[in-house]
Amino acid sequence: MKNLNILVICFTAMCSFTQGQTYQNTTPTAGASAISKLGGCGGNAQAGLEMNEITVPISGTIADPTKVTIDLGLVAPWLGDVAVDIISPSGEGITLIRRLGASTFTACGSSKTFAAANLLSFNSSNANPINVASAATPIPAGNYAPSYGTALYPTHNPVSMNTFLTGKSIAGKWRIMLYDYGDGDLANVASWQITFAPGALLKSNEGGVFSNDISLQENPVQDYLKLNVQKDFKNLIFEIYDASGKMVKKESMLNSKSDFNIDARALSPGVYLLVPIKDGERKQTIKFIKT
Repeated sequence: MKNLNILVICFTAMCSFTQGQTYQNTTPTAGASAISKLGGCGGNAQAGLEMNEITVPISGTIADPTKVTIDLGLVAPWLGDVAVDIISPSGEGITLIRRLGASTFTACGSSKTFAAANLLSFNSSNANPINVASAATPIPAGNYAPSYGTALYPTHNPVSMNTFLTGKSIAGKWRIMLYDYGDGDLANVASWQITFAPGALLKSNEGGVFSNDISLQENPVQDYLKLNVQKDFKNLIFEIYDASGKMVKKESMLNSKSDFNIDARALSPGVYLLVPIKDGERKQTIKFIKT
């Protein structure tokens, strides 16, 4: 691994929770390449690994994941070898790219290329993954959803960006992990950045879901979400998302009472995210368990 310099850019003179911010690392990693064991690709090779990091120096919680974008400048002469993970300061990971075009355990995947100048932008609102079958080479710059080959190896962390980002604390070290599963060619991260657009983060003066603003009275939840909300609002919407990032329930209510229940009996057991939207502003997410 290398020690890397970090460049931090704010769009305004002082970073705040309501203004856009971009954090960059423009120091390229060393090249990563697999070591052939039983063969040169996939599960027949020992993956090469390079890491790069960005330190976010401010505290905040992601309230709107659609306003968080991760841009990657990758170099790969054989992109089907490459997998890319992002690791949050809390140690949780998401895979943005995984062996595109690879359909079997030992397949080498697509022979197309990534170029450093063609930034790949990943956002939870992007609908289309990289389509290596129809894309030009090198893969053009564009807005993409996380993109995976169909091979079951390597598994990595193929979760939705919405689930991964919602409620995340941003302060600390964010890491990019570049894996190369093919020998003979070197891949590297030329640059990457994280952008928090205006409105992405919980404001510093918002109390948070377990304050006296909005609180969930019982967790885990069996039949009903029992919520307490102060009466200083005109309209309140609750969106419930499952672990895949799919919205499974939406409730809207007027300022008529402070204690109310949301029927959760139809939800399957598992982990869910409850997103309060108070008078048009998204508040900090509540993670709850349905038993």
